[in-house]
Amino acid sequence: MQETKTDLKRSIVNLSSVIYIGVMILVIALGAGMKQLFPENAISLGLMTYYHAQMLTNSLRSDIVLMALPIICTLPYTSAFLDEYSSGYIKSYLMKCDKRQYIKGKILAPAISGGLVLAAGILAFFFIAKLIYSPMENVSEYAIPPFMNVLMYAIKFFFAGALWASVGALLANISLSKYMAYASPFVFFYVLVILQERYFRSLYVINPKEWLIIDHTWPLGSWGAIILMVILTVIICTVNFNIIERRIEG
Repeated sequence: MQETKTDLKRSIVNLSSVIYIGVMILVIALGAGMKQLFPENAISLGLMTYYHAQMLTNSLRSDIVLMALPIICTLPYTSAFLDEYSSGYIKSYLMKCDKRQYIKGKILAPAISGGLVLAAGILAFFFIAKLIYSPMENVSEYAIPPFMNVLMYAIKFFFAGALWASVGALLANISLSKYMAYASPFVFFYVLVILQERYFRSLYVINPKEWLIIDHTWPLGSWGAIILMVILTVIICTVNFNIIERRIEG
């Protein structure tokens, strides 16, 4: 269990600077994806209630954010096993640790850190936008506070980040190429988008954009998409576990 905790600590605490960079990149992407939701004279008249939250949810649907998503989530820890395997460090380390716990750490840490960087980026942008725009917003006592809706987006993006970081880790460990850790999630993301939008338009469940921005009917709504991402992540992590185990034994 100690080996797994060590990897989780390394991926979140020791590599916090990398996570901060990923959060900053996502915040910038969200800012670049913003669309003006008000006429030029609206600021003097007052913005709509909870304008900052509406701006965030609109930005999350932008192509620039969805394009950056499968890349940002791979930054923190996706190539961790490959780095140790290629350097030879793993040979001496495995002699004094539990092999299965070591492997668990190498599949859980990329997923958790990859999801965390996206969720943290969304929440950071939300609070920054709130500080900037809420003084200019009209106040309505009947409006529903938007935080729970924003939190749901953060949860969905967390599981999307976990999924695509796991895809990158798996492909990197299969190919023994560090480039695959960062490039393969992006490629697979857009291959699925193109397949669904051009050839299988009724099969919207295979479109990774749909998992994040629900435009069709899903069983259990957003939770249905989350369950799908969890199942896919578990499958990929299980395959990755076996790949790492074979690399170690080989």
